[in-house]
Amino acid sequence: MLTSDQLEDAVLRHGTPLYVYDLQEVRERVKELRNAIPEKSRLLYSLKANPLPELVRTIAAEGCWAEVSSVGEIDVALESGVPPERVLCTGPGKTEAEIRHALTRGIVRFSCESSVEMARLDRLAESAGRTVELLLRLQPTMRPPAGLSMADGRQFGFEETEAVQACKTARGSAHLRLRGFHVYLGSQVPDVTALLEGFTFASAVIARVATEAGVDVEVADLGGGFPWPYAAEGEGVPLADLVSPLSSALSGGGLSGTAELWFESGRRLCASAGALVTTVVDVKPRADGRCVVVTDAGINALGGMSGLGRTLRPRAAFRPLTGPGHDGVAATPVDVVGPSCTPLDRLTVGTEMEMPAVGDQLVVPNVGAYGPTASLTAFLSRPAPAEVVYDGDSYRGAWQIRGGHRALGTAGPTEDRPC
Repeated sequence: MLTSDQLEDAVLRHGTPLYVYDLQEVRERVKELRNAIPEKSRLLYSLKANPLPELVRTIAAEGCWAEVSSVGEIDVALESGVPPERVLCTGPGKTEAEIRHALTRGIVRFSCESSVEMARLDRLAESAGRTVELLLRLQPTMRPPAGLSMADGRQFGFEETEAVQACKTARGSAHLRLRGFHVYLGSQVPDVTALLEGFTFASAVIARVATEAGVDVEVADLGGGFPWPYAAEGEGVPLADLVSPLSSALSGGGLSGTAELWFESGRRLCASAGALVTTVVDVKPRADGRCVVVTDAGINALGGMSGLGRTLRPRAAFRPLTGPGHDGVAATPVDVVGPSCTPLDRLTVGTEMEMPAVGDQLVVPNVGAYGPTASLTAFLSRPAPAEVVYDGDSYRGAWQIRGGHRALGTAGPTEDRPC
C-alpha cells in the first residue's frame, strides 16, 4: 500500500499530475485472484488495463500469461519478459500486419473472431511456415449485471452455429490447430454470485458448441470480469467464496476434466496499486454555495475510457495529500475540474469535501488500471502525467507516454512544461 511519504517523494521528484504505483500491491492481488479460481487454472493479464513495463514484468514473474490486442502490447509483453508461447492475441479486426508481427516475434496463440480472420490466419501461418493455435471466440448471448457487457459489442466472436462450421474449417487446415474456445461476458461483474453464473454459462456454451462440432476442448478461456472500484475509495468484492462453487460447477458443466481453464484479468490485478496525485491550481467559491476546484489533472490524465463511457463520469473520489488549506471549515459541495478548455473536463460534481487551498495536493485512489492509457493524453497537446513505480520502500523509476509509447524518465517539477 502506498504511503503518504512515498506520494510526497514522488511529487518532489516529478511534480504533478502523476501516477504512483506499488508493485507489492500488484503481487498481493495476483495471489488473491489465483486463490479464487480453480487449482491449475491459467491466469492471463490483460495489458489493456495497464501496459507499464514494470507492472507487466512483475505480473509475469508471478506466473501470469499475457493477453494482448495490438502490436504495441505485443512488444511490451515480450520486452517485459513474457515468453512468446505465453501470449494470447485477442480482439476483432486483427490486420495482416499485426498477425505477421506476432508470428515474426514467435507468437502463435490467437483468439479467432470470425471466418474471415481464420482464413487470414491460415494464409499468413502457411506463408510463415508456422502452425497457429486457435481459440474460437464465441459471441455471448447472456447479459450479465456487468459494468460493460460484451453482449452489447456484436463485433466479438462467432455465433454458435458459425462456430460449429468454423471448427470443421479449422480441422481441414494444415496450419491451424484448434485448441478450444474463448468467451468473455463482461467487465466489473458486481459479485461472486454473478461471476459464478457467468462462468457457468460460458462453460456450458463452450461444451455445447464442442459437442455439436465433435471436437475436444483442450482450452476453455472463460474470460474475467473480477471487479474493483475505479477512481473511488474501497476494495473489490472478496473472492474467497468463489473457488469452491466454481470448481464444482465447472467440473460438472460438460467440459472434459482434461480441459485447461483460463481466466483473464486486468483491473483486478493492478487497480489498487495505483493512485493519481494532482495539485489545486485555482479555487472558485460560487454564489450558490458550491465551490469549483481546478486541478492540473483533468480528462487528459484521468479519462476513464474503459467501460465507463467515452469520458470519465464526474464522480472521482479525492482525499488530501497536503492540506486541505481551510482547517475547521465544514464540508462543502465541490466540483473538481481539470485544466482543459472544455466544459466536459469534470472529474467530480457536487462531492462533499473540505474545500482545499491553491497549492494543495489531492489523491485519487484505485486508478492503477485504465489510467493514462485510457485518458485523452493527446488533448490540447499537454504532456502526459508521469508514472512513478515503487516496490515496497524502493523507488524503481518513472515513465511518461511520449508519441504513444512509454519512455523511461520524465520532466521534473521545476522544468517548464507547455500549457
